[in-house]
Amino acid sequence: MFALHVYRCVECGRRIQSDKHLSSCPHCRCKVLIHESGERRKSCSCGGSRCGTCGSCSCG
Repeated sequence: MFALHVYRCVECGRRIQSDKHLSSCPHCRCKVLIHESGERRKSCSCGGSRCGTCGSCSCG
């Protein structure tokens, strides 16, 4: 069973339900979404911000 995520787009105000994490609104393509419910994304174990260099985390 997939965890259900609920996002709210700050531009168009629509609520979006998804079984995966989203990076943009599927309606207006705004990249600012507020995660209202569901499992939060795990932070990078290396502390980087999308570093992609260590290979042992989900940053890349």
